[in-house]
Amino acid sequence: MNKLEKILRETPPAEKPSADFSSAVMKSVYSEAEENAVREASLEQLLRQLPAEKTSADFALQVMQEVSKSSNPRPLLGLWSRVAIGIFVVLALAGSYLRPAETSEGTLAWKFSSVPALNIPPVYAFTILGMGVLLLMDYMIRKNRSHKLRG
Repeated sequence: MNKLEKILRETPPAEKPSADFSSAVMKSVYSEAEENAVREASLEQLLRQLPAEKTSADFALQVMQEVSKSSNPRPLLGLWSRVAIGIFVVLALAGSYLRPAETSEGTLAWKFSSVPALNIPPVYAFTILGMGVLLLMDYMIRKNRSHKLRG
């Protein structure tokens, strides 16, 4: 117990704020708030005096061109993928419909005789061929349109 009493005697008593401490703090808070209000009012007055910026006449057109450039969806397949699909379709159709007859010795038929026959009905074959052509046309049109927008 002696140690504890000794420590309590040697430690200084807790400081008590003066009676006007709260009012002094509140006065400084109020004065800072008044200074901020004066600064805000002078800044607002200064901003009102500045001329407003005006956009150029073709600003909307330029913005819309940038938006249309960024919003053009990219094709699902690239050019070389479409060309490969088209070549495959042509070879499949040629292998199916240009089979050499037993007596035929034509050069075109001979070239496609090594391509395996897929036995695709003509409606499906021409549908696949048409889709290949449409994919290629889609790529070319999109490419042409993007060059026109950039130029």
